[in-house]
Amino acid sequence: MAEKSQFQHRVKLSLLVGLCALPSVFEAVAVIWGVRHGLQGKALRDGLDFWAGGFLLRHGQLPVLFDHTAYQAFLEGLYGKLPYHLWSYPPTYGLLASVFAGLPPWPAVLSFDAASLALLALVLRLAGQSWWFVAAMLLAPATLESVLEHQNAELMTALIGGGLLLGARPRLGGALIGLATVKPQLGLVLPLYLLRRAPIGFMYAALAAAGLAAASLWAFGPAAWAGFMHYTSPVMSNVLLTGQPPEFAGGLVSVFAVVKPYLGLGGAMAAQGLVSVAAVLAGLKTRSVPALLILSALASPYLHVYDLLITTLATALLVRERLRSGFAPGEPVLFFLAWFAPGLLPWAPQYAHLVPVALLLLLASAWRRGAVPACDS
Repeated sequence: MAEKSQFQHRVKLSLLVGLCALPSVFEAVAVIWGVRHGLQGKALRDGLDFWAGGFLLRHGQLPVLFDHTAYQAFLEGLYGKLPYHLWSYPPTYGLLASVFAGLPPWPAVLSFDAASLALLALVLRLAGQSWWFVAAMLLAPATLESVLEHQNAELMTALIGGGLLLGARPRLGGALIGLATVKPQLGLVLPLYLLRRAPIGFMYAALAAAGLAAASLWAFGPAAWAGFMHYTSPVMSNVLLTGQPPEFAGGLVSVFAVVKPYLGLGGAMAAQGLVSVAAVLAGLKTRSVPALLILSALASPYLHVYDLLITTLATALLVRERLRSGFAPGEPVLFFLAWFAPGLLPWAPQYAHLVPVALLLLLASAWRRGAVPACDS
């Protein structure tokens, strides 16, 4: 009887996962239409920056990479008139991009997407998750949005989520978290947590991060780091503070971005600062993997819709646990919205201001019971 009930749950959840994927499927159709009508550059979206950054670093073209006019001209020389583009990552991420930049843009980007999905599946399996669980994560709206944008949410979820789930293997888990410094704004909660809960994991995270930085310094030289510090980092700070250009700031769903229209710049900075500090301190007190993933999202001032894949993983873990222990009133609706939101928001951006509220409710649910395995050593 229990096996029959479990099968019924899986069928229902499979149908729900398929339903939630529909908005992203429609978006994929629009992308394919663009490719077929000669808009390959626009259809590459953020993948064009991934390839271009890796290509320019690989060939030592730092003056082009750190000059927006030259960078835009380089891209438009390939694909004609394009929206605003910008290389926005540290040289450590450039190491990864340069590996794929030996290929033409489309093969490079699609190879990166496939490798990221494979890494996410591998890490989840190493962490003991079932194939049902892995399949659901690969078909989640946040995953599909990241693939359509050719972004790195699958990679970051594999590194951060996998690092936390591999609590029984703290060295491997710590190393994965250290590699996540290629996008450091998603890891603000993790250093102090590791230092307190898994010191050996913290040490391996620090070694992995330092090794990655040293490798990028050896590969690209100090000029790449100088360009990042004096050009890329200030430009990205300006995007966050001013909201310009909208191509970069328009999809932000962080506490900072949501409250800024109501509280102004100073109020938004204060609100995000309070939330980030509270998230870091709360991370020291919790052992729940879903809670830590949600706290990581809340702590980041630069959070896009596709970055919600880490909270999608938290949702999947909570649903799996509640299927065993029972749902509290309202939790099924909350979990559905948390899962569906990354696919819905590109079509209905007016609801982006509800994301921090949903994350707080999800956090309360994650703390309601402590049955999800601890993620320390």
